Amino acid sequence: MIGFLLIDWAGYDLLLPDPAPYRYELIADGTIANFPDLALSVPQNLTIRKFEARLDKDGSAFAELYIADPGPEVAPILLDWQNRSSELALAIPSRTEDLDQLAEAVKLHIPEDAVMLGWWDTNRQLHALTGVKIFYDANFPRPLFIPPAWDDDLNAIESLERVFWRISENGTEDFGRFLDALSSEAEAGSAMLKEIAEGRKSFIVVQLSDVYKLALTRPNLVGVGYRDFAVSGHIHDDIIQVKKWLGEQGFSHYAVESFGIAKKRVYYLKDSMTANTLLAHMLPFGEFNPLALSGLKLVANYGSYWVYEIEPENAAVD
Repeated sequence: MIGFLLIDWAGYDLLLPDPAPYRYELIADGTIANFPDLALSVPQNLTIRKFEARLDKDGSAFAELYIADPGPEVAPILLDWQNRSSELALAIPSRTEDLDQLAEAVKLHIPEDAVMLGWWDTNRQLHALTGVKIFYDANFPRPLFIPPAWDDDLNAIESLERVFWRISENGTEDFGRFLDALSSEAEAGSAMLKEIAEGRKSFIVVQLSDVYKLALTRPNLVGVGYRDFAVSGHIHDDIIQVKKWLGEQGFSHYAVESFGIAKKRVYYLKDSMTANTLLAHMLPFGEFNPLALSGLKLVANYGSYWVYEIEPENAAVD
């Protein structure tokens, strides 16, 4: 009997994925008072945990992240992610100061009966920081940025991410409608957002990096790339360098995002179909003209975040 059990366990073990090449290691937990370096106005009673993403082979940390833990019934909320490595980047770095400005504005200006629409991770961050009502309150599967050397570990990585973040498949269809709206032609996409809002007073927040995430989730409809440029300290020279490279590649629609004082990230649109999508029109690409958007009213901009009000059907036309 013991022999059969050992054989059975060995067979089961062969079906399990190999361990992921990294792990999340808890560094500290507490409240915002315990983390003065976290540039967010987090509610005093919200539990925060700091983790490091560490390589299994040598234990070195390649990213640090702060997570809000509202309780056992709620999946963890990523507040801040910062990569320590130029080669390993599981997630796009957070724009913490921009997010803090956005959250403060939400607390001051968004009516209590309004609902915020946006990428699910931004939605959850704003709810944790402000209590604002949101459309999507779950961790859905996210695009993963992994080096080619980890391709064979994809199943193990997805398993680790699913368990750690408590990823849910429930609601992904509704979120997919939102992605369909962003990746549609501008006027059609705006009409789809109104359908999602269902007459509720609603605002939508989009971030510059959302356009790249949209390209990863809707690759047949949206083509976006990015390149990082080092900052030399001479802004004129930096502009010439960026424009020269874009011209050589044949890209005319682009937007620039600063990462501290040392790096700028340039997102570029690969084709005219992408440039005509709703999300491209909502962000500062090409001849940016948000006032021309049908059914959306630009109300604020905080760094890489842009906030629009979804106008009701009976909104007055100027």
